Amino acid sequence: MAERAIDRVTRMLGIVSYLEANGDTSFDTLAAQFGVGREEIERDVATLWVSGLPGYMPDDLIDFDGDLFDQGVARLTAGQGVRQVRLSAREAVALIGALSSFLASGAAPAAAETAVHKLQGALGADTVRSAAPAQLPAGLVETLREAVLSKHVVTLDYVDAKDQLTSRVVEPHRMVSIGGVAYLECFCHRAQGYRTLRLDRIKSATAGDDPVTTPPSDAVGFSLEPTFEARVVLARSARWAVEDLPGISIEAAGDDVIATFGVADADYVASRLLAVGPYLRTVEPAPLRATLAARARAVLEAHA
Repeated sequence: MAERAIDRVTRMLGIVSYLEANGDTSFDTLAAQFGVGREEIERDVATLWVSGLPGYMPDDLIDFDGDLFDQGVARLTAGQGVRQVRLSAREAVALIGALSSFLASGAAPAAAETAVHKLQGALGADTVRSAAPAQLPAGLVETLREAVLSKHVVTLDYVDAKDQLTSRVVEPHRMVSIGGVAYLECFCHRAQGYRTLRLDRIKSATAGDDPVTTPPSDAVGFSLEPTFEARVVLARSARWAVEDLPGISIEAAGDDVIATFGVADADYVASRLLAVGPYLRTVEPAPLRATLAARARAVLEAHA
């Protein structure tokens, strides 16, 4: 899969920050530092060389020493204040608080805990302490998350609002955290309807073999379930408009890229594609093409 634009931009900002902190650095050292080949580093530096602040006059551009560049060494002579975002101590504490609330719900992925530890390490261990994760039954979150991904039913022992222990078979759709409390959105066979169950009321969960047959509820605003697969060919320079769509696969095709992804909301995808309309080559299937055409006509009529 071709490299995403956001990954390259993040690396280039990192190169500027690294050079500001460490001074002259060989391309080979930068390549090892950022986990890419020397050729990528050379291309990154060349791109940074023609980047900078709005106005893009010579004094606005990021600049490097040309002689050292030819020798395979990057020397930053003008960074223009362009660098990776750095959190202030106050911002970092606020972020730790938000992530800690998510962790305490019991539904947070492992990456959230890793992020908290890194932030705490940067601030100092005694600066702030995160909230303890919810005391959920061992393996509960993993069982539910696997059931959501594999789309299989689970059998739950659940304490309802009347504090009565009930057994129910549910079709899990997604886990969410609302106000620091984790919930499982599902279709309950016992109630024959959609339910939002608190994770801290689930005493046990056993994965089943039967597949999920009901779609996610639209009661929260929209469904995340794809209804068809799209295949869009667009110019390489326009890939930024689609590369963060869920489940997308992007392949290079000369000066273009081929993007394949599931579509849950055709209007949303059409609005993304409309932003790079002149760079679209083909759009499949016909329903997405029709939605895109309707969006384009509406824009033209609004500006007529």
